[in-house]
This record gives sequence, C-alpha cells and structure tokens, in this order.
Amino acid sequence: MTYQSTLNCSGTMTDILLEGVRETIGIPEKNLLERSASVFENYINFDSHTQEELFNLLDKAPILFGERGSCGIAHRIGEASFRYFLRKNGKQYSLTENSYRLLNSQQRIVFGLNQLTEFAHQNCGACIEINQNENRWYWQVFANESVPYWNRLYSPYTFGLLREFFTWTSGGRYYLMEEETSDPGSDILFQIAINKKPLGN
Repeated sequence: MTYQSTLNCSGTMTDILLEGVRETIGIPEKNLLERSASVFENYINFDSHTQEELFNLLDKAPILFGERGSCGIAHRIGEASFRYFLRKNGKQYSLTENSYRLLNSQQRIVFGLNQLTEFAHQNCGACIEINQNENRWYWQVFANESVPYWNRLYSPYTFGLLREFFTWTSGGRYYLMEEETSDPGSDILFQIAINKKPLGN
C-alpha cells in the first residue's frame, strides 16, 4: 500500500489541508513529540509550512498512528477541510448563495458535487467526474498528469470531505457511501458510489 504524495496543490488547497490538520491533530502533545520529533518538531506553527512539508507529515501518519489510525485521521481532516473550504471559498463557488439553498435537494447535491470537482481541478489538477444512474451518484477520479496514481490516504480524506458536504447540504441526513472497484483497464483511480436516497427515507 503506497502513501507517497502525488498531488501538486495550489496555496489555497494547501491552506485548506493545513486547517484540516490543525483542527484534527492540533499541536501534538509533548510525549508524542518525544516519540516522533523528526516529524512533528517543526509543526508548532502550521501557517509557515510548505506543501512538501505538509505531505511529509501526512506520509508519516501510518508510522505514528498505524494504518487504521491514520485512515481515521485522514477522514477527520477531510471533514474539517470541507468546513474550512466552505468558509473560505463557499461564496466564490456559489455554495453560500440564497439561490443555492432554494434548489431542491437533488439539484443542490449535484450542483455542490460539481463545484467541488471544479475546485479540485483548479487547485490540484485532479480530473473528477460526477456520474449517476437512477439510484446512485458516482464520484470518479481519473488518472492524469497531476494524479498519476492513487495514494490510499486520499480515500478516507475524500470520504470525510464528501460526508461533511452531504451532512451540510442535506440538513443532517445520512447518505450511504461506499468505494467501488472500477473495471480493469479503466482510467478510474478511485470511485465512490453514493445512494441517492438517504437513510430513514
């Protein structure tokens, strides 16, 4: 399982990731610093860090927290990242406008997903498409020059970000999501299937 960093993110995207790290991990406790000084000793002031240093921190997460722990942290960073994205860029992507809130739930979700894919394309070069059938939406990440392969920590991060988006845009409803394997030979690196009908409806 690879954890090598592949994304080349803009300053805006790096800020969003840093805010997610700050909210999720905060300033490490002294005993963690002593055990992992080489990783965390320079992270007291998150604002001063480069993208390379940020990804170095994330790449070391499995060593510090284990496989499952690092996936849980990545998920929580995804949730926090969406909240920060909304505060910082929500207006720019028309997600905080009254016109967005007046759309019906299905239109809101599709519009919001497409705005998130546009942000990812503009700030990371990621090629993401939203497809759907009668029962599900599909968040599909395709291989390109910016994202030639998939780092497994991106999966829980994406789940966390999308989970927070769906909770926010639906007023707290829970939509079942699961990773789906794409066809062999496909350019799809990663795919999430999202049920259109929330639980409890």
